[in-house]
Amino acid sequence: MLEAPATHATRQTTDKSIRRSEMLVGDLPYLSVVNDTTLMLRNGDLMASFAVEGINADTMDARHTVELCDSLSRFIAQQRTDVGYYVHRISVETQPRITPVSGHPFNQEIDRRWQEYLQTVGLRDRVTMVTLVIRPPRRITKFVSLFSGKDVYSREEITGRAVRLDQMVKTCMVGLSEAKPARLKVSDGRWLGLLRTAIDGSDVKLIPGAKFVPVSDRLATSQISFQGRVFECHGAGRVRFGTIVSVKDYPNETYPGILDRLNLPYDTVVTQSFTPIDPISAQGKISRVRKQMRAAEDAAVSLLAQLEEAEDDVASGRVVFGEHHCSIALFCDSRAELEQAMAYVTRAMQDAGAAIVRESFSSRAVYFAQHPGNFAYRTRPAMISSQNFAQLCALHGLPKGNPPEKCPWGDAVTIIPTARGETFRFNFHLPGKRDQRTVGHTLVLGQTGSGKTLGTAFLISQAQRLNVRTILFDKDNGFEMAVRAMGGHYSAVRMGAETAFNPMRAEADARGAAWLTDWLTAMVENDGDRLNPVQIQALTDAVQSNSVADRRLQNFEQFRSQLRATDDDGDLYNRLGRWDDTGQFGWLFGGKGLDPLAFDDGVTAFDLSEIFDNDTVRTAWLSYVFRRVERLVEDEHPTLLVLDEAWKLLDDPYFESRLKDWMLTMRKKNVAVVLLTQRVSHIKNSRAGDAILESAVTRLVYPSAFNTEAELAPLHLTPTETSFLQMSNVDNHFVLMKSGADSVVLDLDLGALGKALDILGGGRGERAPAGWRDRPDFYTEML
Repeated sequence: MLEAPATHATRQTTDKSIRRSEMLVGDLPYLSVVNDTTLMLRNGDLMASFAVEGINADTMDARHTVELCDSLSRFIAQQRTDVGYYVHRISVETQPRITPVSGHPFNQEIDRRWQEYLQTVGLRDRVTMVTLVIRPPRRITKFVSLFSGKDVYSREEITGRAVRLDQMVKTCMVGLSEAKPARLKVSDGRWLGLLRTAIDGSDVKLIPGAKFVPVSDRLATSQISFQGRVFECHGAGRVRFGTIVSVKDYPNETYPGILDRLNLPYDTVVTQSFTPIDPISAQGKISRVRKQMRAAEDAAVSLLAQLEEAEDDVASGRVVFGEHHCSIALFCDSRAELEQAMAYVTRAMQDAGAAIVRESFSSRAVYFAQHPGNFAYRTRPAMISSQNFAQLCALHGLPKGNPPEKCPWGDAVTIIPTARGETFRFNFHLPGKRDQRTVGHTLVLGQTGSGKTLGTAFLISQAQRLNVRTILFDKDNGFEMAVRAMGGHYSAVRMGAETAFNPMRAEADARGAAWLTDWLTAMVENDGDRLNPVQIQALTDAVQSNSVADRRLQNFEQFRSQLRATDDDGDLYNRLGRWDDTGQFGWLFGGKGLDPLAFDDGVTAFDLSEIFDNDTVRTAWLSYVFRRVERLVEDEHPTLLVLDEAWKLLDDPYFESRLKDWMLTMRKKNVAVVLLTQRVSHIKNSRAGDAILESAVTRLVYPSAFNTEAELAPLHLTPTETSFLQMSNVDNHFVLMKSGADSVVLDLDLGALGKALDILGGGRGERAPAGWRDRPDFYTEML
């Protein structure tokens, strides 16, 4: 039904009356807005579109890419032949912006350098737009006239087709849901902006005015001058140079992503259109070719088998055949750049097994054939199956991260380039409305030297744009210089050095009393047998007495003295003796006054290197500090809790039984827990391993040649993800990010930060000036 004589194509290439330089309105098909999601074209067609983010073929299991293509092919096969399809793959340069970091000057400088880099590195914004076009009934052949006194199409007929088109689009979007489709609307300006990209390569939102003006007039704000194989675009005070290429001969076979090679660092519009033909006609054409080959005794046995299979597929309704047209438009700022881009396109299509023609004589026709509804402008249509069409389109793309309206903390932490030069809005959290308590717990995995400490320090600095409070538990001073440069407080826990912690005073209220009983029981039982009922009751009574005691008596020494009379031959009293101020660990909880533990700075960090391998001290210290953190975050202020070598910190029976509930509590209190470690096996083999792997919905995994399939198995990766993570990390800044259903390789090359890298990854400060710990502005000399 959609086949039409190539009258427009012929006129565009042979009519000598057409001016060398012309406006675009006469050949653009768009007429009017039927409703917010439907446009009417000049010949009576109705069109509707949706954009897809796509699925990431770089990390996705291959079977998912095949299933997506099959879904599109089945949908096309189930529709009538009065429906046509356009798929545009649009790539334009983008200069992403995000709210600047405020607060400490060091974080501001990091952000300034990073945003300057994002603005100048030439990142790409790639989007796929799928358009369905439905023709009016066969009996209607006239064009809509703006000046006719009678209605060419009745309102009822247009409304009926619009309803049918809307239903088809919704059905198609459901079938392609894995590619994250989003309906395009006139009102938000994005739809018309994408259509305009095929004119001069610019991507600017465009919204029609209140006064009726044909949509084509709104889009045609540039003037195009065709000059052989190059055309010039004049508009908005800018001149651009373009060329257009058509596919002449197709590859011997197609597969999902065969045209992904066209994801080049240039402004491009890859346009594919497909117009189904009647199944009986398709069967007839296939049968004739097959009979001709047999009559000629053609030796291409495999081709004959393919033709027989195709004929069977059409007869059974599994696929349809139709006329396909594919063009590639390139837009550059200079002729030299255009020729360079053309060389890359030629190579990409050669690698795909296709032959292309750089249009000259037919450039006008192919240029206008990019626009939905201009079927008659197509100069090189070829008959292929709906399966071939779906595989050529593929609908591949990269995740783009959460938009601001889906960021629980109000915006992205930062923007990070992907390995393919696109932008990714990084968040710790799964998508959610502002202030919604979605999970943000994150696992960072990387071998020594992979860059995980540097990358995490960068993310902590960038998170300050969201006014995030950060509490960090460090090992080997890895974060010390970065924390001090950010204006944070950094302290080291030293064995035997007084902490002045006083849990008996800090947890003296009713809620604290319940926790104290549980905590003291765990500490005592960790040193010996389980407590008997008499001892448990004695401990409970002592805690209750402590809660009403004079503040001067709220300390460990006074608390323990209450247990001297317990009827257990002094067992409980003696077992608590090691925590008294005269005992082995009296330095830890021997404070007599107000507990000094505070989190008043934006970033607070503790180095636990000295107690890292002492299970008893480490668990006692962490369990108390974590409790204080729990009380702190009841204000629900956005908080990052960062644990370096988390598997070891939490490898304890105390956390094994509590971690899962604790992580849930942290989520509800607006806390994202970030856990760093070197190997997956460390986590898997630790007592808290299952809880960590279950709770950490976002994962940043750095590649290493030492990774094995067995090592990575607990992460449940796809084969392509596993293969990537077994790459060498030498001179490699890539990191795999998995968050929910998203999986993408990020390019965390922070070289643009310059000497700030020596600070973010400075550790103990070997490169810092003398006395830097006592100089809050030490970083100014290093920058």
